[in-house]
Amino acid sequence: MKEKEPNLEENEADEKYGCLTFKPGCLQRMNNIRCHVLWQCVFCFFEGFIVNGVINVVLVALEKRYSLPSSKSGLIASANDFGSIICSVLVGYFGEQRHKPKLMGTGVLIMAAGCFVFSLPHLIGENYRYTLSAGADNVTQNMCAVSGNETGNCGSTESDYVPESYTASYALLMLGNVLLGIGASPMFTIGLSYIDENCKAKLTAFYISWTFCAAAVGVAIGYVVGGQTLSIFVDINNVDPASVPLTPADPQWVGAWWISPLIALIGFFVVILPLYGYPRRLPSYKEVQKQRAVEAHAGGDEITAQANFGKSWRDFPKSVWLLITNPTYVLICCGAAVEALIIGGMATFGAKLIQEKFNVDITWAGTVMGIITIPGSGGGMLLGGYLVKKFKLKCRGIIRVCAGFMLAAFCFGPFMLAHCPSDPLAGLDHPYTVEKSTSGLVSSCNTDCGCTTEGFEPVCVEDIVYFSPCHAGCLSSDTQNGVKSYFNCSCVYSATANMTNEYSDLSMIPGLCTGKCDWVWVFCVLFLVVMILTFATMSPGVTALFRCVPDKQRSVGIGVNLLFVRLVGTTPGPILLGAIIDSTCTIWQDTCGTQGSCWLYDKGTMGVRIMLWFMILKMCGFLLFVLASVVYKPPAEESVDHTVTVAHVNISNTANDKTEFTRL
Repeated sequence: MKEKEPNLEENEADEKYGCLTFKPGCLQRMNNIRCHVLWQCVFCFFEGFIVNGVINVVLVALEKRYSLPSSKSGLIASANDFGSIICSVLVGYFGEQRHKPKLMGTGVLIMAAGCFVFSLPHLIGENYRYTLSAGADNVTQNMCAVSGNETGNCGSTESDYVPESYTASYALLMLGNVLLGIGASPMFTIGLSYIDENCKAKLTAFYISWTFCAAAVGVAIGYVVGGQTLSIFVDINNVDPASVPLTPADPQWVGAWWISPLIALIGFFVVILPLYGYPRRLPSYKEVQKQRAVEAHAGGDEITAQANFGKSWRDFPKSVWLLITNPTYVLICCGAAVEALIIGGMATFGAKLIQEKFNVDITWAGTVMGIITIPGSGGGMLLGGYLVKKFKLKCRGIIRVCAGFMLAAFCFGPFMLAHCPSDPLAGLDHPYTVEKSTSGLVSSCNTDCGCTTEGFEPVCVEDIVYFSPCHAGCLSSDTQNGVKSYFNCSCVYSATANMTNEYSDLSMIPGLCTGKCDWVWVFCVLFLVVMILTFATMSPGVTALFRCVPDKQRSVGIGVNLLFVRLVGTTPGPILLGAIIDSTCTIWQDTCGTQGSCWLYDKGTMGVRIMLWFMILKMCGFLLFVLASVVYKPPAEESVDHTVTVAHVNISNTANDKTEFTRL
């Protein structure tokens, strides 16, 4: 019995723009691929803004606010991929046969909920507490208290609440980012295939590059806006900023990280209704499909060409099997995963690297990352899409372009070695002036002060940094006209006082001794070049995936790719780079025996380890793309002309009777 073919034009209303029965003629101007791509660009802007911009730049604030090492803060960034992994393949497979714009709109609604959940730790939590030498609200003391007690404030009630409260906050941060990942899955699977099936083949890479470019601009704006909000004190809604004895330059400063997610929430609500209005297929769909040419890797197309393929759970394992037995597809996915390892890690910790390597505050670092990201990622993706369109590249040529960009980026790997000189730290890099050798932060001159590393309040004297006034052995302090002075510091002697073994009242400057150096500009320029070369592989890579699989596998193909890239690339990327950064830590925060965030890093070691990580991954990606171009098998010449009746053609007979095939 002949199966009923799917009717793509049950009535003209199915191709009109609008919600429910409200489909006026004035709205039909939006019912085209250009306007749909515009709304996808708006979505991608806010998705990039919150996921890869804001969250990445506020991780430094979250580390200090909730006492997290970089490996744990990297796990917050990776939580987005956990949500995507859950949904990407299923949405890609079953969404192909369903109303794609409505699924995309539902995903945006879930992302709005994720933004709200991500902000909850601040909205329902207690005020931030810090450790300083000057008394104020929510402050524990950081001066030398000669009592023989080395546990600081661990016996007081102030610190008893910390672990339990932070556990709940950490869980909410993770959950919020998981929801963001789930909500974005439809747009980056069926959303991309919706563009591909409703536009000319030569324009696919161009339109996709615009959506990626919008995401890149969103990332840049997210870095800038997120960085600027970090210059506002975290509890601005609960306390008077004038009463806070901290400035953004203080190591213990925590900015208002929660403001930007609420901005993104508003942006997502703007996008929901326009996306819901689009029909299942645009009016241009049928004409576009008639002009399509098949470029899928040879083999398997006769299975996917069956009329009902992909509409049942039973076809799902077969569909996945066809993908994993497509060597070109598998190698492209592996190359994309390697690239995602780098992008995931550097996007998460790029601002922190600039802050730590070049002695700048996170607001300045976030702004610089935003400025670099606009021409870097956005320009790179437009460049990749433009080259595919300009030279009308086929699948093999597109893959080779990706390989070339990865090799070029590999050559710039040594830029990671750039950094500013580190200040010598008393007790570790330089002996206390009353000691002849380094013996650690706690020495004979401050052993009775009860100093801890719970709070980092550096002071500088004669180009030597002391971890805190307590570690300098200072018994008292005074603030005149906004300038803080310390007195009776048992670990600091002047040259003359050293002769008589007297305490020194030398001028001790709060903060580090040195600021940023000229190397920061060299690093930023080279970082821009590397970013362009890295992101130039994005839109060509997606286009190559579409070209090397049969038409009916485009959505599930991009879904499986997204699953694999997230699972192997962007999920472990931040965790891996965070662990590399943590491995170079020299002083950890210690709150009553509980390790928190890192205060100081070995910059030289950090540069070497990150450079090796970067160059090894780039070389692996280059080899994978080269191998993909070698194993790719283009389809036979007779299958290039793609028509609607291809599902009813006996493909096994086409080689024997080309004339009959032409008549069909």
